[in-house]
Amino acid sequence: MLKKAQQMIVFNALTKQQSFTKAAQLLDISRTQVSKLIQQLEQRLGVQLVQRTTRSFALTEAGRLFAKHCEKVVEEINEAESELLGSEDNSQGLLRVGIAQSFASNHVAPYINEFHAQHPLINLELSLFDHRVDLIAEQLDLWIGFMDSPPEGFVARHLSNCDFVLVASPEYLATQGVPYQPSDLTEHNCIIYFSRERKDNVWSFSQQNKNQDIKVTGNYRVDSADAVRDATIAGNGIGYLATYLLTDEIRQGKLIRLMPDWQLTQHMPLYAVYPRHKFLPNKVNLFIEFIRRHIDIGNITCKW
Repeated sequence: MLKKAQQMIVFNALTKQQSFTKAAQLLDISRTQVSKLIQQLEQRLGVQLVQRTTRSFALTEAGRLFAKHCEKVVEEINEAESELLGSEDNSQGLLRVGIAQSFASNHVAPYINEFHAQHPLINLELSLFDHRVDLIAEQLDLWIGFMDSPPEGFVARHLSNCDFVLVASPEYLATQGVPYQPSDLTEHNCIIYFSRERKDNVWSFSQQNKNQDIKVTGNYRVDSADAVRDATIAGNGIGYLATYLLTDEIRQGKLIRLMPDWQLTQHMPLYAVYPRHKFLPNKVNLFIEFIRRHIDIGNITCKW
């Protein structure tokens, strides 16, 4: 029975990761062990579950059917453990959290000391990135990020919406002039955020039910929202900035808000995403509530 359970757990990891190597990394065993256990499983059942070559991987029809049962077995194991943990005050142990990098730098990292003071038995491990993540593959308990569509099969708690503002430094405007309508941006140096998943070189505006999408260009592209803000403050160009990046820069005169009669129509919903459990570990809830308290969630806006 123990061998059967082990084989089903390995097969479930393989079907989720679609890779022998990634399944081995997830389970912290060797690729050879994964391959051997799958072969033993196929021999015991007398059917081929996986079609594999040096370059491709696919489940057979029998493999797809068996994968559903293996998934249920693994879910039951996880639920049993979660129920046990949920029956106690499990505000302790390791908590792995992935957070959007610029958001964490501005609204989470400065308050980590307070979180530890309130929950000294929780060991926090933060991973900062701006790409879409696989919670299971990266073994995360929680992912907090901006996304239009949360991943399927997980719980996604909507925390807030982030708006945008068009700004430039006084120095830039003094030398390059002021754009008064979206079409003027084609004559300006615009600082562009880009990543492996998103390139924000089309800026969207709305006024009296009229929408305009302007394709902008510039001499500086960077995959960090913080870097876009810093370059804008330094006078490198015009920035289309998420409001959570700003505090008092506009009120202090470091940045000038442009086209206030135009609405910037890009929005970024902020979600807390975690694996589906009947009994969510308390430490996950504690971290979500910690973020709610310290970021003024629901009002991530500039202070004009």
